[in-house]
Amino acid sequence: MGRLRLFSKTWISYFIIFLAAFLIIYLFSQKQIKQISLNDQINELTDLALAMSVELSNYERLDDEAIRKIILTQARISRVRVTIINTSGQVLFDTESQAEQMESHRYRPEIDRALAGEVSAIARYSDTLRQRMLYVAVPLRKQGQIFGVCRVSRQFKLAVSSYLATRNQVLEVLLLLVLVVGLLSYLLLKRIFRPLDVLSDTVEKAVAGQEHVSVSPSLLSILRPLSVGVNKLIERNRELSGALDNDREVFQGFIEATDEGWLVVDQNGRIIMENQSLRRMFPEILTGGEFFWQALRSPELNELINQARNSPEPVQGQLEKNGRTYQCLVNWLSRRRNFILKFSDVTETKDLSRRKKEFIANLAHELKTPLTAISGFLEAMEDEKLSSEGKNYLDIIKKNTGRLVRLVEDLSRLSELEEKGFGTEKEPVDLVELARTVGEAYQKEAQSKGLYLKLELEPMPLLLADGFQLEQLLVNLIENAIRYTEKGGVVVKVEKKDGWVLLSVKDTGIGIAEEHIPRIFERFYVIDKSRSRKTGGTGLGLAIVKHVVQAHNGRIEVKSSPGFGTTIEVWLPALKPDSQPA
Repeated sequence: MGRLRLFSKTWISYFIIFLAAFLIIYLFSQKQIKQISLNDQINELTDLALAMSVELSNYERLDDEAIRKIILTQARISRVRVTIINTSGQVLFDTESQAEQMESHRYRPEIDRALAGEVSAIARYSDTLRQRMLYVAVPLRKQGQIFGVCRVSRQFKLAVSSYLATRNQVLEVLLLLVLVVGLLSYLLLKRIFRPLDVLSDTVEKAVAGQEHVSVSPSLLSILRPLSVGVNKLIERNRELSGALDNDREVFQGFIEATDEGWLVVDQNGRIIMENQSLRRMFPEILTGGEFFWQALRSPELNELINQARNSPEPVQGQLEKNGRTYQCLVNWLSRRRNFILKFSDVTETKDLSRRKKEFIANLAHELKTPLTAISGFLEAMEDEKLSSEGKNYLDIIKKNTGRLVRLVEDLSRLSELEEKGFGTEKEPVDLVELARTVGEAYQKEAQSKGLYLKLELEPMPLLLADGFQLEQLLVNLIENAIRYTEKGGVVVKVEKKDGWVLLSVKDTGIGIAEEHIPRIFERFYVIDKSRSRKTGGTGLGLAIVKHVVQAHNGRIEVKSSPGFGTTIEVWLPALKPDSQPA
């Protein structure tokens, strides 16, 4: 059926092309024939008018009776209408009408040009005869002076009668040619398509998986290059089909051997394949080509699928189902138009992480009370008279106690951020004023190390943020920059860029090697532990910064290299102008 439609479309296309070509030829030829016919008529009427003008120039008066007889005779012989007009436009004689009843012809276009000395030809509608006429007007001269006009005219349909006859003959010939060409093209295409039909049947059998299929020898002489290629294609297809079956078996064995649940769905959401692990995770899934949303009623999964469709990278997220927590990775296979989903049960991992966070929060809370007491007693002991060795021991105890206090404070702060998640209470905050306040608070510390601390702050729209968290972010970034800088200084900059508010803290310190940059925001990750102990770092400052940035839907970037300092950029979304408070 498909091949029949292809043949019909091909033949109709060729026929339409031929028909269009013949139509163009017909229209062009008729235009030329018509013009030639008109030119012949104009030349004939011009010759007749000029001959009459020579005859008329021999008479003294244009209204002479002898002139009228000559003109009338010539007009009847030539089947034309002749009109004699004087220089004022008055009709002196007309072979078809009474001259005295005719209006002035002074401003007829052909008369006007003839009185100007030209031979004029024009086709127009005659108000007198009420039909279309072909006019030729020539000036009448005597001794070089124009004394009148001789106009010869003929009915337009009579003038083009020869053209109409020729047109009908050409049309008949072209119609005959169209029929002949249509029939010949039909027979020719039938001859061409016959071996193609046989070849198509062979290919269909090969696609259906029939064995021992090849192109018949009868076609080799007709379509040798094509048939050889098709035979190779059939053989190659057989090899690829076998390889594909093997790959499918390997893939099926692989996903069945894993603990993760695997699910493949088409672009419409219909389940194509799943493994045993997935069926154990979600017993409600049936095997029968159902849609994934019918089995897994999860808005989170629907959202992941929609995100993956428009993302060049895999999309991941978590979903709760049957009292368990699953990590889901969704990848859109654009060439196959399928989604492949991997489910991992992270219930125990998530529970362990929660317990660890609770332990750290409780530990920090329990350590606060004894540390407060130790700090108080240390301050009291400073007032006592101690030996130089005792004062040295007291300084060591005080320094390490201070470090432990900072560690507990950072742990408490980090636990609080993790507990709140992204549900922080936000209000309009002036980041410029906040940066100025924190920067000025650290001026003394920077000067004590011989460093400069510059603030480059430009007027900025307000942020919808948690002011306390942003203050902690600034404190950690500036404190880190001063801690790891020995000479030079720190620059804190706030500016608006690409619709975002950009906060950058740049130092001239020791810098960070490229392999460490991806991990510096992890809790307790320290690049140089000996230096961290010396400077009193806890390894939690940048982890706090990361949590604050995520809670404000921002992003953080680090630019650094050893010996050339570090720049940390925090990008935060600004309030829209119509959201600014008055």
